[in-house]
Amino acid sequence: MLLATGENARPEQPRNASGPDFLCVGMAKAGTAWLGDQLRRHPQFWMPPVQELGYLGRDAPALRSANRRLQRIRQRTSRKNAALPKNVSDADMRFLEEIAACTGQPRNIDKYLSLFRHKGRRLSGDISPGYSALEPHIIRELLAKLPAIRVVLLIRDPIERLWSHISMWHRNGKFDAALLNEPSAFGSYLQTAKMPNEASSPTQIVAHWSQFLPPDRFRYFFFDDIVARPDSVRCEIIAFLGADPDFGSGDLPADYNRKSQSAKLTLTAPIKALLVEHCAKEIRACARVLGGCAATWVTRYGL
Repeated sequence: MLLATGENARPEQPRNASGPDFLCVGMAKAGTAWLGDQLRRHPQFWMPPVQELGYLGRDAPALRSANRRLQRIRQRTSRKNAALPKNVSDADMRFLEEIAACTGQPRNIDKYLSLFRHKGRRLSGDISPGYSALEPHIIRELLAKLPAIRVVLLIRDPIERLWSHISMWHRNGKFDAALLNEPSAFGSYLQTAKMPNEASSPTQIVAHWSQFLPPDRFRYFFFDDIVARPDSVRCEIIAFLGADPDFGSGDLPADYNRKSQSAKLTLTAPIKALLVEHCAKEIRACARVLGGCAATWVTRYGL
């Protein structure tokens, strides 16, 4: 079922009258920001005014991103005695105020679902990479209450993804780039540092979610394809979610990447060799289990 057209496009029969219509469960550093930007500007979606809600992942959600966004908006409007910013609607503010009030409170699925009434009759979803390893009892409760929900997973080459994490940690002052001058020290770092764990590996996530959802409601897409053919991947995802891919995302091109200018560390051959050794098992597993772009990773790294 596709949606009606126009600025106030809405589905004739919303899949979920309340609650999100879809979840994007990751992966971090695999295009979730890109997806959020594309859907937020598509006329047939209403997306929460903050990405990575993370509500479902904790017994007592901290909701730091939502609280920071709400505080920034309040500071701006009170300081300038101004109206809401143009990119923040009344529905956005109500959503932020309601979810912020849940901070530190016991997780309540019904309360979470009620937050999405602000979507009206548009489609909406929650893009939170932390949901990749969502606990089975939470998934079962969601599926019982949202029988038509769909789940999207974005997958990236484990080595590129890990290197992207390390570059981010460096930008945030959490990684000492001097380690890259000593391969043995960096090798020790890989073994001891808190890296993306096995529960967030592509094959583990696919196996985990495939237990609960059939292929027509759970699909994964490759970051490689987003980079190589963003227009077609955007269309595939939007159609999978039940909207019309022929509608653009405002004036945002399909290849838009707001993180493209983020500083990245230089990957040298010795450091790359250590990353290959560290990720070799998962890369081989991805080629065997996932196919598609993952099948090329083995050749890419000489495995």
